[in-house]
Amino acid sequence: MGLLDSIKQTASVASQKVSESTNKLKASISEVKLEDITANLNLYEKYFSESELWQKIGNFGKSIGATVLYPVFLLFNLLKSGDINMKEKAMVIGTLGYFILPLDLLPDAIAGMGFADDVAALTATVTALASCITEDIQKEAKEQLCKIFGEFDEKALDSVTKIIQRANKHINK
Repeated sequence: MGLLDSIKQTASVASQKVSESTNKLKASISEVKLEDITANLNLYEKYFSESELWQKIGNFGKSIGATVLYPVFLLFNLLKSGDINMKEKAMVIGTLGYFILPLDLLPDAIAGMGFADDVAALTATVTALASCITEDIQKEAKEQLCKIFGEFDEKALDSVTKIIQRANKHINK
């Protein structure tokens, strides 16, 4: 099995696990008390900062590609929008903090595999908050990708876009 096949297989497994855990994540969000989130924001803040995020993107952005960076930008822009509650902010900050950390479940330095866990965390959070991600947020994320990659194939973003579309269909029913 080649490296690309290994990455695809890992991403597929991660995606399945994310799908299975999304409902558990949504259920656990409703059980969290605002005081608990506020108390834990400081823990996430030590890993998340805008400057650290941009440094990580500068160091790895081109090598990890638009497919990984798109959910990063979606979550970052959602956070900046101010259109989410404290629980949702804690999820976003925690996820972006996890993305920033170089030593996590799969260290980022492991070629071809180091960002698989980050992708799973990003996908889970985008899935949980998809109904909050507006067209403007999506547009801004794509513009940020253009600044890094110039032109890129938007089909690479289809899996994330479909998650958002499915969430919005359920809301509009």
